[in-house]
Amino acid sequence: MHVLITGASGYVSKYVIADLEHDHRLRLFSRRAPADGGHATQTQAAFVRGDLTTLDNCLRAAEGVDAIVHIGANNWISADTFRNNTLGTYYLLEAAREHGIRRIVFASSNCALGHCARPAGVPFEPQYLPIDEAHPGDVTDNYGLSKLVNEQTCAAFARAHGIDTIALRLAWCWGEAEYRWREEKPYDSANGAGGFWAYVDMRDVAQAVRKALYAPQPVQAACRPFYINAADTIADEPSADLVARFYPQLAVSAAALSGHEALFSWRAAQAAFGYTPQYSWRS
Repeated sequence: MHVLITGASGYVSKYVIADLEHDHRLRLFSRRAPADGGHATQTQAAFVRGDLTTLDNCLRAAEGVDAIVHIGANNWISADTFRNNTLGTYYLLEAAREHGIRRIVFASSNCALGHCARPAGVPFEPQYLPIDEAHPGDVTDNYGLSKLVNEQTCAAFARAHGIDTIALRLAWCWGEAEYRWREEKPYDSANGAGGFWAYVDMRDVAQAVRKALYAPQPVQAACRPFYINAADTIADEPSADLVARFYPQLAVSAAALSGHEALFSWRAAQAAFGYTPQYSWRS
């Protein structure tokens, strides 16, 4: 399969490239060459320099590929996040339409739920646990909003042009630096309560991307979001204790949690394309 990867100089892309390049033909697209980015990604894959917010660049990058892994984005709140993320996704989908590409794997975020940042100071209130794809959202920040709008843009292109998108709602993505941070410093669970102590190993992100690329095409193209995270939390305490302490109103949900079970469910991704988290900071 010939695959275009956007945001190729980024942190997540480094692991996705390493996983795919030995048995796929890759084309990498970003404003900086992968080796010149902050993560110094070494690869022999073809590189196209360009900007997602320029339609001509997207058209040039997507020509002749079979599928797109769309990772490129501003990765947190900023003055330019919403414009860059939403316009870049729209132009990339326009390029997919022009070139007849029918499979997109989009690196969305669990922040599309709305819990990651609360500019008004009003906390996100979960209705039940573990959180799954049916849980109502409550987005108030421009990063989470950009991911949610991008999912809706992908859904519109599915309806209009038959482009099927699997949106991976990634948790906090952990590589070696994050593992060292967790192992070397004391962890205060209060700091992770707003994020529900969710994380995912970069190698499991790469697994999810690979499996999503080969997921069966549905009868009707759609944008299907899936939470992608580790099977456990980043906290030391058992999950039931965390919920009892920080979300006591969900005591019924807490009673059903086992051990350090994640508070985001990855079971829908497992059922749809076989994703099963393999890595944990505990081992």
